[in-house]
Amino acid sequence: MEELGRLSDVEQAAAGCGFMGGVLTHPAARGRGLARAVSGFVLDDLVARHGRAALMVLTGNAPAVAAYERLGMAKRLFGAAQIPPPR
Repeated sequence: MEELGRLSDVEQAAAGCGFMGGVLTHPAARGRGLARAVSGFVLDDLVARHGRAALMVLTGNAPAVAAYERLGMAKRLFGAAQIPPPR
């Protein structure tokens, strides 16, 4: 069976909030609503188990942002730090 996508991480990030991450769709399978369907199922389960759900997405990933907004997710911008590799 051809792999169409992947959801790599589902866990409780903090008390009362489930976290979903690593949602990937194979380029040939994009535009079919697969990520939205799987993400919707997982987010519903996380909310049922933890009360709320969260995820992180790059702001420049417009298709993913649109899919999550269609699922009812709201944007909460935050900053992240990166430690550069040693030279």
